[in-house]
Amino acid sequence: MLTILQDKSKNTLNVNEILVEVFPQTSSSSSNHAEDLFIEINKAEPVKLVDMPRVAKSKDKDMIDDAANQLLETYPEMFKPSQRCRPPHLNIDNLRDAIFTANILKNHSITSSTALYDWIIQRNQELEEVYTREVMASTVVGISISALDKAKEYKFYLGLDLSWLHTKPR
Repeated sequence: MLTILQDKSKNTLNVNEILVEVFPQTSSSSSNHAEDLFIEINKAEPVKLVDMPRVAKSKDKDMIDDAANQLLETYPEMFKPSQRCRPPHLNIDNLRDAIFTANILKNHSITSSTALYDWIIQRNQELEEVYTREVMASTVVGISISALDKAKEYKFYLGLDLSWLHTKPR
């Protein structure tokens, strides 16, 4: 069992102190049980901030989840299960967390998942224009040709760079 301790004086979670409870092995366990356990532990991925209890408002989380899932349905070939996927791909959990931590909903006064999805699609269209201009001018920097070709093929540019998350409100 894994428990994150709460600092009662500040009413905050202390993710630097984690309580772990260890249970004794049963005789029916495999001889490689310890190895298997550590392999599972090492495969674990951190919980995203948006998914932490009492961090995101449930309404905001629902809006972000709905918009991200709609994006996944629209561009399924551009999402990968690995949180370390390479451009132009995105991981849905990383995307959800990036939207939350960039404070998109508040900064752009977004109040529905449809409005968030539309806002994201607008950023994708803007990136398409930028990358089309840069390719024509041969000035694309830091992005592989194969990533750019795939983004162009699927008309999905959001995974090339995440600067679109930090656009100024209009």
